Amino acid sequence: MTDRINRRMMIRSAAGAGVVGVGGLALGGTAHAETAPPSLVEADGTPVLTPQQFGAVGDGVADDTAAIQAAIDAARSQLNKIVVLPPGQYKVTSTIVVGDHEYETPGEHLNRFVLRGYGMFGEESSKITFHHDGVGIRWESSLGGVHGIAFDAPVKTANNVALHVARNSANTDDTDVTIVECSFLRFQRAIESVGRGFLFTKNKIAVCTTGITISWPAGEIPGGEVHKLPYGLRKWLITDNHFHSNFDAIIFNGAPDGEFRGAVISNNLLDIGRRLFKGSLTNSTISGNVVENGNGNAIIEIASGGHNLTITGNVIGGFDTTPGAHEPPIYAISFLAGVSATNVTISANTFNWLRGSPIGFAGSADKVSITDNSFDHYNLANTTVHGAVRVQGDATRFAIVGNAFSANRNPAGLPIRVDGTMSASNVVGNVFEQGALVQAGAIGADSFVESAPGRFTRLEVAAAKDAAARVHSTATTGIAAGDSYGGYLVESALATGAGAGVKGGVEVVAANASGSAATNLLCSTNSTNEVVAFQASVAGLIPPADNARDIGSPDASIRTVYAHATRLHPYTVDTLPPAADLAGALIQVVDGQGGTPCLAMSDGTSWRRMPLGNAVR
Repeated sequence: MTDRINRRMMIRSAAGAGVVGVGGLALGGTAHAETAPPSLVEADGTPVLTPQQFGAVGDGVADDTAAIQAAIDAARSQLNKIVVLPPGQYKVTSTIVVGDHEYETPGEHLNRFVLRGYGMFGEESSKITFHHDGVGIRWESSLGGVHGIAFDAPVKTANNVALHVARNSANTDDTDVTIVECSFLRFQRAIESVGRGFLFTKNKIAVCTTGITISWPAGEIPGGEVHKLPYGLRKWLITDNHFHSNFDAIIFNGAPDGEFRGAVISNNLLDIGRRLFKGSLTNSTISGNVVENGNGNAIIEIASGGHNLTITGNVIGGFDTTPGAHEPPIYAISFLAGVSATNVTISANTFNWLRGSPIGFAGSADKVSITDNSFDHYNLANTTVHGAVRVQGDATRFAIVGNAFSANRNPAGLPIRVDGTMSASNVVGNVFEQGALVQAGAIGADSFVESAPGRFTRLEVAAAKDAAARVHSTATTGIAAGDSYGGYLVESALATGAGAGVKGGVEVVAANASGSAATNLLCSTNSTNEVVAFQASVAGLIPPADNARDIGSPDASIRTVYAHATRLHPYTVDTLPPAADLAGALIQVVDGQGGTPCLAMSDGTSWRRMPLGNAVR
C-alpha cells in the first residue's frame, strides 16, 4: 500500500491554512491533544500518520518531541510504517527513537519505516530543530527511509548528531538506510551509520564538522559469511549531494585493510571544506566530484585498504583567488603510510591550487595507472620534495600516460618524484613544460620513460644497453619468405612523386620458412614508394638488384674501407663499361692482353691496363 502514498495525497491530506488536515487538524490553527484515539488510516485505508494527530504544533516554539515519538510508535503495528511531517518547524529537545521491531512483529513487513517530509534539497518545508546536545534521531530499524526533511540545530554543540543509524538486535550489520532530499545544518556530525547498506543522495550538509560517518558494528556479527568481514562490509552509495563548509564530508571509520568495500562516491559538490573523503576504502570508486576551496592535509585521504580503487573525473583543489580562499590543501589524493596501494586507477581528473602534490603515496605502490589528468598550480609551498605525483617509496608497474603537467613551482624539482626505484613502468605520451619528467632514486632498466617533448620523443633508460621499442610478432605458423614480422615505417600524405605511402623505414622480414630473418632498409623514389634499398642478413648487406646501388657518391665518398678482401666483378673486354662514366674506377678484366686476367683503371677516356705481377707463391 505504500505505493499509494504520494505527494498529491499528502498535499490533499494536509494542505492550506485553515483546511482540515490529516487527523482533523488545521495546519494554520492551534493544535490540541485528541480526546479520542486518532484514525490511523485515510478514508481509502491507506496508512498515513502525522505528529499532528498526536498533538504536534509545528510552529518552532512548542516542544513536539513527544508527539513525533508517539506517531513513530503508533506506526510500529502498521504493515507499512509511514510517518509524514506536514510543512512546519518541529522543535525537539531529546532523542527520538525509531525502534528495531523486526522480530517483535514477524511478517513480510520487517522494519520498513519511512519518515517523509515536503522538502527537496535546499527547501526546508518540513524542518526538525534539535535543541539538545546529543543524538537527534536514533534510527534502529533496517530498510528505513528518510525523505524531504530538514534537520537543523540553533547552534553546533560538542556532541549533537542529527541522525544516528545502528541496529541493536540480530543482524547488527544490516541497516540499509535510504536518505534522500534532506538537509542538515549545524551539527557536530550530521549522520552516523553503523553497519552495512547506505544510500545517501540529493542531500545538503552545511556547517557541520563531519557530514557522514560510516562505521562497522563492534563485537561478533551473527549470520553467515555474507555478513562477516571482509565481504560483509559493503554497499555504500553517496551521490549527487552538496557539502558546504564542513571539515570532513565523508569518513569511513575503524576497519583495516580489505573491509570497507563496494562504495560509490560520485557527483558530489564540496565547496569550502577540508576533505571529501577520509578513511578505509577498497574495491570502490570516487568519481565526478567537484571540490573547491579545500584545505587541510588531503581532499581524498585513504588511511587503510587502498587496493582496487578507481578515482576518476573529479575536479579537486583549493581556490585561485583572494580574499576568501583558505590555505590550499597539501594533497588532492593521499595514500597514507601503511596503505597497500595496489591496482589503483587515477584518471581524467583536474588538479589545481595545492600546496604540495596532487597525488601522493606515503609508501611504495604497485600496479597504478595515472592517465589523462591535468596538473596545474601545485607545490605552491615551493618545497624540494613535492611534485605532481609523489611516491615516498618504490613505484612498481606504474603507467603514467597522456597527462598534462604544468611546471613544478620549484624549478629544481620535476613533476614526478619517486624516492625509491621506478621499475617495470611506462611514462609516455605526456606533455610537460620542464626538460624532464621523472626524478627518482633509480629508474630500472625495465622501465620506459620519455624525457623532453618536442620534435622528437626521447627515451631515457638507466641501463647502458638493452633499451628498445619492441614489436612482438606472435605468429607461429604460416610464415613464408618475404613476410614482414614488423618494423618502423614513415608514411607521407604527399600527393606528388610516388604519391602517398611509405617513404622510408626499416622492416624485419622472414628470409625463409625456418625462422631466419633479414632487415630491409626502405626508401622511396620519384615514382615508387617502399623501395628496398638494401637488405641486411647473415649473408651480408645485399642490394635487391645487381649493379643498382652505390655506397657513397661522387660528392660524398667513403673515407676508408676496411675489409679482409675486395672481390671485383669479372668484366670481359667485350663487356667493359664506358670509361667516360667511371673516371678513377678500378675493375677486373678476365681476358686482358694475351687472354690473361688483369686490372684496369679508367682515366676518363679509356681503360688503362695494369698487368699482374708474379704469383705470391
